[in-house]
Amino acid sequence: LKWAQVWKLQPFWVSPKQRLLFNAKRPEGKGWEAIFAEMKADLDRLRKPPAAKVEAIFDKYYQFCIETGKTEIEVREPDINWKALILSLPRPECSEVLGCGIRRILLKEADCIHQGIFKFHVERRDITQARFDFRDAYDDPYHGYKDKSFKDDVETAMRAAVLHQLVQFKEMMSKDHQMELVSDISGVSLPWERAVVQHYPVTFHLLVNSFCNENQLLVENIKLDYCDNHGYRIKDQELLDKWRGFHRSQAHYRIISTDEAMEQEHL
Repeated sequence: LKWAQVWKLQPFWVSPKQRLLFNAKRPEGKGWEAIFAEMKADLDRLRKPPAAKVEAIFDKYYQFCIETGKTEIEVREPDINWKALILSLPRPECSEVLGCGIRRILLKEADCIHQGIFKFHVERRDITQARFDFRDAYDDPYHGYKDKSFKDDVETAMRAAVLHQLVQFKEMMSKDHQMELVSDISGVSLPWERAVVQHYPVTFHLLVNSFCNENQLLVENIKLDYCDNHGYRIKDQELLDKWRGFHRSQAHYRIISTDEAMEQEHL
C-alpha cells in the first residue's frame, strides 16, 4: 500500500481504516516475517487441505476400520477445514452434501453392492447424512485423479527436476574463469546474477521429446504433484530418476547474458 501512496492510487481503493492499519507501527518484538507467517497460517486455515493430507487421513481411519472390523468411525481432525473441502466439490453436489451445515465427519462403509467400500460421510446438523468422495474436490490433473496433465506444467516440473544440474554447470564455469562468467555469444564478462545457462545446441524441448520417445511416453500422461518451491514436480520417482539421468548424459549448455536470453526462443 505504500506504493499506492507513491502512485497516488490510494484515494481510489484504500479506505481510511486500512490507511490507519497499514501506517501503524508493527507490534513490538515481532518482525515482518513473523507477522507474514501468522497471516499466511490464518489464510491456510480457510483453504481446503492438501490432497495428500486428506489421503493420509482416509488411509489412517480406513486401516483402523479394517483392523477392528468396524463399519463406521468418527473422523476427528480439528485442523481440517471440512467445509472448504465440501464446497470444492462439483456443483450442485457441494451444496447438496453440505446441506444445513456440518455436525461431524464420519468414515463409514458405503451402501452399495460391493463390501468394504468406505467413503467419507458428513452428518448434518439435522442428523441426516450424505457421502462424498474427497477426490472430486481436487478437479485438476495433479493428484492422480485425472488422466492428463498440461504440457506447460509438465515442462515446469521437468525443468525443476534438473535445475541443480544447470547450477552445477554454472559453478564449474565460474571456477574455470576465476569467479567471472563469460557470455558465449558476445564474450562479455558477466557477474553471477546476470549469467544464464542455456541448453545449446540441442534445445530443452528436443531433449524432452527424445526422452518421451525413448520411454514411449506422452507428455500429457506424466503425472504431477504440487511442489512448494517450483509449483509442480514429477510424481513417479522412478520416472524422475530416469529423466535426471537422461538429462545429465545428453544435455549441453552455454552461458549467455540475461539480455541475450530475452532474445532467445529457447533456453
